[in-house]
Amino acid sequence: MDKIKILKKKLKKHLWSDKQEVINSYLYEQRGNLNGKSQLLLKPKSTLDVSKIIKLCNQYKIAIIPQGGRTGLCGGTIPNKKGNEVLITTEKMNKIITVDKENFNIVVQSGCSLISIKNTAQKIERFFPITLPSQETCTIGGNISTNAGGSSVLKYGMTKDLVLGLEVVMPNGSILNSIKEIKKDNRGFDPQSLHVGAEGTLGIITAAKLKLFPNIKNKVMAIVALKNVDNAIELLTIVKDLFFEHLSSFEINSNKGMALIQKHFLNILIPFGNKYPWYVIFELSSNEKNTLDNKLDLILEKALATKIIIDAIKPQSIRQYNNIWNTRELLSQAQKIDGPSIKHDISIPIKKISYFLKEAELRLPNIPKKNFLAFGHLADGNLHYNVSKPIDLSHSNFKKLQKHVNETIFDLVYDLGGSFSAEHGIGKIKINELKKYSSKEEFMLKRNLKKLIDPNNIMNPGKIFK
Repeated sequence: MDKIKILKKKLKKHLWSDKQEVINSYLYEQRGNLNGKSQLLLKPKSTLDVSKIIKLCNQYKIAIIPQGGRTGLCGGTIPNKKGNEVLITTEKMNKIITVDKENFNIVVQSGCSLISIKNTAQKIERFFPITLPSQETCTIGGNISTNAGGSSVLKYGMTKDLVLGLEVVMPNGSILNSIKEIKKDNRGFDPQSLHVGAEGTLGIITAAKLKLFPNIKNKVMAIVALKNVDNAIELLTIVKDLFFEHLSSFEINSNKGMALIQKHFLNILIPFGNKYPWYVIFELSSNEKNTLDNKLDLILEKALATKIIIDAIKPQSIRQYNNIWNTRELLSQAQKIDGPSIKHDISIPIKKISYFLKEAELRLPNIPKKNFLAFGHLADGNLHYNVSKPIDLSHSNFKKLQKHVNETIFDLVYDLGGSFSAEHGIGKIKINELKKYSSKEEFMLKRNLKKLIDPNNIMNPGKIFK
């Protein structure tokens, strides 16, 4: 009997669907670049459901593709085109399990959306800091599995820094639970850390204990105009010198990015009329009621006096505040509307970013300068560096160019001591890069761990490793 038929026979009917019209929407990456096939979609509601499913899949060697909100950009949730892999979604595992206001933590199922966790924390005057454009739909299991970043990394760290415990169903169906009430547990190395950033290749995260923070009681923001990226780095130094403990965001954009927002979002008022080369949005926040306005004014006065910045705007209303942030947060969407682009999620030592931007253009002389777009989280060195399709280049020829562009950019990043993957993960599209830009020792250790933990290679095969 066919393996998938056996699986359906051994599982209760409410746990699966084999209707292709249902399965189809789970087969595509959100940008439409990647797709696959599957005969079966599994919808567990509990950890025990997941455990039973995985035990059977391991017994019959059926490959499993875990899915959360499916907002990833590297194909980590996309099955192969053979149709011999089953999908397992955590969308029905969306319960808030416990909220501990006094001890600043929350325990949730992995299918909870990021926004639901943030809203639940807000109701008890607590703050969960991960902030992503996809927070309405992305799930915490996916955030943990890809070690998501976002605009709050500077102050609160990556997702891995916010995980206090995990419940994971291992590839043999056993349940590894490190969710405890105690803070200190120093019994050798911590196995839960293996699952952060593992993209579902070592098991399926079913629940997580997360760190909460005091509510933000006060925040102020400004957008400033600058001549160049070096000035942006100088501004960052001023802010850190004066009020590092309050700095929560520091995002860079350019006149090219602003022009895209202006072109595709007519309702957004563009700051400064987009007459300057570079822009930085930075935010100070505090969980105390003391005012931050004077601190912001001090930063702006010093930066203007030393001619590090050309101009500045402090929002005078919530509407203006949201408008300014939208010029950054809607940038990826604007570029998607504008047409094809080759995207890079990279991290570079901050002091080398200006050199990188100049050198990248020199190494790709056939790409017009107007087609390079750089924006992102300058304060932690994370840039989104995208190359849009030249107007006179066909789609097919632009696609052929992708390998050369990627190799050029990633080689430069590697030479500068950076990483080709800052926060989006590996998935199925960066497998070759992982091997190329890792030391032999590091790569072999990761691959051997995968083989040890998942000897039948049923957990998200074809992701991270070939």
